[in-house]
Amino acid sequence: MNKAVLSLAVSLALTPLCSVANDDMQAQLEKLQQQLLEQQKAIDYLKSQLDAKNTQQVAVQQKAPVVTEQATPIAAVASKKDSKLTFKSYGTLLYKSDEVFANVQDTSPERRATTDLERVVTEFEYEIDDKWKVEFELEYEHGGTGTTLEYDGFEEFGEFESEVEAGGEVIVEKLQLEYEYNPNFTVKFGHIYVPVGLGTDLNKPDQYFTTTRHWGEATMIPQVWHETGVNLISRWSDFTLQTLVTTGLNSEYFRSTNWVAGGAQQRFEENTADDLALTLRLDYGNVKAGKGFGVSYYTANTSDNRRNQGKLDVDGNVSILGLHGAWTLDDLVFRGQYLFGELEDSVAITAANKTTPGLRPGSFAQLGSKAESAFVEAAYNMQGLFDLSSPLYVFTSFDYANPMLEVASGAAIHRYDIRELNFGLNYLPNKNLILKLQGGQRYYAQDDIDDTTHFSASLGYKFSTEL
Repeated sequence: MNKAVLSLAVSLALTPLCSVANDDMQAQLEKLQQQLLEQQKAIDYLKSQLDAKNTQQVAVQQKAPVVTEQATPIAAVASKKDSKLTFKSYGTLLYKSDEVFANVQDTSPERRATTDLERVVTEFEYEIDDKWKVEFELEYEHGGTGTTLEYDGFEEFGEFESEVEAGGEVIVEKLQLEYEYNPNFTVKFGHIYVPVGLGTDLNKPDQYFTTTRHWGEATMIPQVWHETGVNLISRWSDFTLQTLVTTGLNSEYFRSTNWVAGGAQQRFEENTADDLALTLRLDYGNVKAGKGFGVSYYTANTSDNRRNQGKLDVDGNVSILGLHGAWTLDDLVFRGQYLFGELEDSVAITAANKTTPGLRPGSFAQLGSKAESAFVEAAYNMQGLFDLSSPLYVFTSFDYANPMLEVASGAAIHRYDIRELNFGLNYLPNKNLILKLQGGQRYYAQDDIDDTTHFSASLGYKFSTEL
């Protein structure tokens, strides 16, 4: 066969196969085109998302510069610098109508009305740096009277001399330096508060509901007790442990009426520190915030701190156990404390005080070997109940004190065994002011004294500002 005939024969043989191949390729092309369209849609969607993200970032960057760039650290430094010095103040003014006794033998009280510029307190706090802080507090009491007591050991047999120094009494209640090693450990030293009971924690006018601070505490220990020493504060979880070593009390001014409360040495120009005191206090929660309770213990000898030491050769140890708590539950507030104390060598101290020149305590020298006091108060905020714009608390309180619960010799008299029940209102027109009304009845354990009634009103203020 020639070449033409052979080509024709091959073409005729392959024609069916070429037709099949063309159909398959066409299908593949259509499939690829469909995949390309789907991928293009996906790319378009991702692109739109990226554009929206970029637009959002640009908007944030346009708003952020004032806060996030150079202004933030400068503002922070300025704010920190401005907050280093803080000034605080609070005070109370009292009106009271009460049945009062002329003396301890009087059993027929006379109603008297009085006013009292009870106290004005100023407090400065300066942050030296992130670790160190210094605080001092001055209290002006009763508008007031001012005396100091000095002991002259060369005057005859040794005498105490009172000197009127000014028209107003000014007390430095606190002068402390505080160092915070870390959030779990802080040390305070200087003239500091002795944290027995609630008095040193809750003494501002909006931290108790009665018109005056609870008298039962002052009938047994120094109210807002302050001594010179050191306080180590340890915190773990919700627990706080305070361990204090401070100057102790002076037994020369222990009395029947207020047990060891008069033994605080603030009446002297210099305090003796031959007997030191140990105070331990353990708290759970935060009492000042109205969510905590705890226990405190104080122990110290008192004889070596006497100015006239020749009268006594015993230790005169004082020990005090305190339970306290404050709790807030929605509109309900509860607060309370119990103190129990023991005084060793009370007979010897009584005898020494009666014969110390210049003191002349007379019958007030008899001391209880055991003493106790307590108070509880409960209040309900009626602001929500009456749709008021400011808090209005209705409260009730019960106070009790007996500085001569037991005596070491003879029989304890009941003259100072007293209970008191009160009802009243607290109104806070704003965060800086508090107005109080209170009425109540006092009950005496002594049989020949009838119950007495009283009414009182008070105005309190407080504020704090950065200088």
